[in-house]
Amino acid sequence: MKRFYLLTPFMFASSFILYINYWVLTLVSPDQFFRLLLAIFLLLGLLVYPAYYLTRDWEWASLLLTVFVFGFYFSQSFFLLIGSVVLIVTILWQVYFRLRGFKVRLTQFFVLLNTVALFIIALSLYLNIRSFAQVPWLSYFKSVDQARNASVEISSTPRATPDIYYIILDGYLRSDMLEKLYGYDNTPFTTYLQERGFLVPANIHSNYAKTAVSVSSTLNMNYVDSYAPGLENSYFWWLMTPFIDHSQVRAVLESQGYKTVSFSTNWSLTDNPTTDMYLHPFPITLTDYEAYFLGHTGLGIIQPLIKHVASISTFDTHRAVIQDSFESLMDIPEIDGPKFVFAHIPAPHPPFVFDKNGDPIDPPGKFNMNDADDFYGSSSVYQEGYTGQVEFVNNQMRLVVAAILKKSKTPPIILIQADHGSGLLTDFSSAENTCIKERFSPFAAYYLPGMEQDDIPPDLTTVNLFRMIFNHYFEADLPLLENKQYYYKDTVYLYRLVDVTSRIDEECTLHLR
Repeated sequence: MKRFYLLTPFMFASSFILYINYWVLTLVSPDQFFRLLLAIFLLLGLLVYPAYYLTRDWEWASLLLTVFVFGFYFSQSFFLLIGSVVLIVTILWQVYFRLRGFKVRLTQFFVLLNTVALFIIALSLYLNIRSFAQVPWLSYFKSVDQARNASVEISSTPRATPDIYYIILDGYLRSDMLEKLYGYDNTPFTTYLQERGFLVPANIHSNYAKTAVSVSSTLNMNYVDSYAPGLENSYFWWLMTPFIDHSQVRAVLESQGYKTVSFSTNWSLTDNPTTDMYLHPFPITLTDYEAYFLGHTGLGIIQPLIKHVASISTFDTHRAVIQDSFESLMDIPEIDGPKFVFAHIPAPHPPFVFDKNGDPIDPPGKFNMNDADDFYGSSSVYQEGYTGQVEFVNNQMRLVVAAILKKSKTPPIILIQADHGSGLLTDFSSAENTCIKERFSPFAAYYLPGMEQDDIPPDLTTVNLFRMIFNHYFEADLPLLENKQYYYKDTVYLYRLVDVTSRIDEECTLHLR
């Protein structure tokens, strides 16, 4: 009977985690569920005997742990909903037994609780499975395997194999658009880069408007529907994770003897712990689901206790992740052998946590990375915060560029490339209400030894970036793809797209918020 009583808090923990998993499935991959569940089971296991010694009764110990699960893991609204259901069913249960003349025992109450938990588990499993069924899994796994084992016919490898740095400055707008929309003169930074041999294309465009598909497309040198077809009815961002972690670019470079290096972004989509070297500022890197739980449930009370060892989702953590990436990049050249360095730096993208001098800023409310029409403030707040963070990024990148060029034994390839533009005039629910030119005008600057400005196609888009690199340095024969730009038909389905290629140079006529 002791085991029967103790089953209740574990069942409710499982049921609630499964239910919430359904609501965060867009960004949280299903494998993250199991680690969180294991951690919670471990926590409850550690509390079993303290609860028993406190109550000296296994029934009451189980009730105490069940209350703990209700009180600490879930939102107030969810607690009230489930609590009301349990209360109503309990009253009806007792009325039934009293009318029958039976004595109500606590054992029967546990039967009721476990029945409710089983119902939530069954409902949650149904909802999760129904969502997963929208993905064509057989063709998807085949596409993932093809990307992981991709090959490109290489005619020759450079005698002195250069390190390749792919540095993604998230949401960094092209300089001409910075001047038009923000009144910000980026000339000092671009001049600094050009004086050190960087080529700065004036008319580059991205192919997609969000990081998940843009970075994945760049690393696989193709459009998403070509290497991962059939995802139109799927809305999971994490489907792009294996294409980023084990991309075609990585496969080709590893076949040429390259080591791989990546940095923590505190976002599972672009965190890649599978590389030869994975650098992170905290001993414990939380998954998105674990960070969500700590940020949105009563368990957040332990955040101050673990903030120095775990990557909880706070503005301080976000600053630490960004700063650590910049600092670590300066030391990469000291690693022996040719290296492919993947550095996704989530700035100047919101939240704006640095001012122009690098001093910390805490935006209002809880930590989030909402951009565009989901941004918390007005247009003027966005403009001020964005330009300040751009200046901070510029100052950091000056140090990074100087260190890499100074320490590299062989002239490296440095690709500073934004995944998309800023979100000042962006509405993710409507292409018509979006300044397409802003969102598809990313900043780019390339250090390409032996190449000249004329060697870069004037209409280069990010999907062709590594095709150009492989063709020039490895004598591959990859045709450049036709330039296309795709926006979203709605805010739910990431892979349902509309062609907006004809609008990428259309002047912005939208009004600021």
